[in-house]
Amino acid sequence: MDFTEAAVQVLTLEELERSYHENLPTGDPVGGIYHFALIQEVLHLFEKRGLKPMVQEIFAASNRDSKRPGVTILPQLEEKYGERAIEAHLLRRVYANIEIRCDETDDIVTCLAVAYHQNGVQLGIGPMVKVCHNQTILGAQDVVSNYTCYNGQSRKDKYSLDMVLDRADQWAEDYEPYQKIRAERMAQLKSAMLDREGMLRLIGSLVEKRIMHDSKNKELHVTTPYPLNSGQINETAENLMALMRQDETVTLWDAYQQLNTVLKPNRMDIPQVLPQSLALYEAMIESININD
Repeated sequence: MDFTEAAVQVLTLEELERSYHENLPTGDPVGGIYHFALIQEVLHLFEKRGLKPMVQEIFAASNRDSKRPGVTILPQLEEKYGERAIEAHLLRRVYANIEIRCDETDDIVTCLAVAYHQNGVQLGIGPMVKVCHNQTILGAQDVVSNYTCYNGQSRKDKYSLDMVLDRADQWAEDYEPYQKIRAERMAQLKSAMLDREGMLRLIGSLVEKRIMHDSKNKELHVTTPYPLNSGQINETAENLMALMRQDETVTLWDAYQQLNTVLKPNRMDIPQVLPQSLALYEAMIESININD
């Protein structure tokens, strides 16, 4: 494992558990739980409901935090275990995709996202498009965190770690009713059509949201996260425009997937993946209302 070659590395749950465990002076885990233990607990919550969870991918990422960087290599443990040994890595920025395979189709599998980082813990659940590994978050009921974090409609609720795990348990216990809501929201996006004029309005709306979030003008600035930053808008809007050249209209679901391709833990800052995913869904729903 070499984070000097790539800032994001893929590893297994077993490797994650072998990495260095960061503790408080009391001996308790920093943040109340180790990253691997969080993933194991979420797996257990879904397994006990017979929902067949399976870890699909785990990412660890470095970042430029000078006090608590995403990756720290401990020289004394390198001496013991070898150069760049997993046991010598302290990993503070981890993201896991857990597939719930009990009702997967050829195109879609329900995926539970687990984000563990210096800010705290985030969980999100929703359909993942298999062909492009696009994780979708279809509403505020499908995200939760134990620190102040955007969870829909300008709310920034904060929960304890126990409450976060309780929400995951609720997703598992009431799996079918939640899945019905997600299916209805997918159908809504698949039935809404986007023409060229609507596409331009949508792209303009995404640019506006980015500008307002980053603006230093107090009258313009909003704290709601943008769905996409400037680079993400440029890349995905180009793809959407190319798609629209092939077809006069596309479904809003297909447009959503074009825009969603960049919201992945190996392509952006891990703490922003779920908030931006939710904000993008809300922008798509807003687009339906505008077009109507």
